Amino acid sequence: MRIKIVLVALTMTLSTVFIPVTYSHARSITINIVGDVHGESAIDRKAIPALKKYFADGDLNIFNLETSVTSETKKDEKEYNFKTDAAFLKSLRAVGFNVASVANNHSYDYGLDGFIDTLQNLRSTGFTYVGGGRNSESAYQGRIYRINGIKIALLGLAKVNGGPESIAKKDKAGTTNGYDSASSEAAITRLNKASDVLIVLTHWGEEGSFTPRNYEIASAKKWSSLGADIIVGSHSHTLQPITYVNKKLVAYSLGNFIFYSSHIENRETGILKIQISAKKHVSHRFIPFTINNLTKVPEPAHVTQSTARIMYKSPVSDTTVRN
Repeated sequence: MRIKIVLVALTMTLSTVFIPVTYSHARSITINIVGDVHGESAIDRKAIPALKKYFADGDLNIFNLETSVTSETKKDEKEYNFKTDAAFLKSLRAVGFNVASVANNHSYDYGLDGFIDTLQNLRSTGFTYVGGGRNSESAYQGRIYRINGIKIALLGLAKVNGGPESIAKKDKAGTTNGYDSASSEAAITRLNKASDVLIVLTHWGEEGSFTPRNYEIASAKKWSSLGADIIVGSHSHTLQPITYVNKKLVAYSLGNFIFYSSHIENRETGILKIQISAKKHVSHRFIPFTINNLTKVPEPAHVTQSTARIMYKSPVSDTTVRN
């Protein structure tokens, strides 16, 4: 039997990308996942290096890159357009982040050229990414990381995306579309067969809500039944419950992480820390942080009513087995 997990955002198509990561077989695997990150001018970049110690143990340190990384000036017509530069990515890489999801509604804020720039800047600063690509095949391909002999797959699915023009096509770059059930479910099924642990990173939910809607609950049930072991969401800008669906771990929303907002409910955040032992025992815990209202960068926090609400929906650890 093999142990498996479900996170929210990674898919693949005809082939699988294997990324070897070599470590001692005696050591467990640590995966740290956080929510939304952008690099707007309100972010005090001098505060970012203080985060490094919290990600030093991570083999995979994953975040939702909710911005374009480009010098393009022509932007989509929308209420908010987010843009940053490669220097911001370098600051994230320096603290230990190494995997980004671009499956969201802001990675295409500066159109096709801005999106292609974003993918190139991620590659040039040492990141791998999921949730988008230069065409639909690569967008849904996902990635598989081999760590200590265990194959961990990631897939990014954007239920909240940048609209029809932002979705990848056969001959056009873009993101995945979580509402395209055929492509999404095929990717999950394929990655499930090719991996030991499948994490789906998804952008979904209602902004400002503390609870998932029936739409998200239904998707979690379907994706977990197809083989997603861990599903991790973002977009609501709030923390939502961490629970189990079909005995698979689902974190409906991890909220913001490096992001501006003056409202405390949008500044409560944290790190979802997942550990996988050499025997494939899976455990997790949630470490609470609060975004500093001056720097817009998170700092360790005491448990609040909001973090308690999501943390205690599930035990500190749990194990699921894949047959």
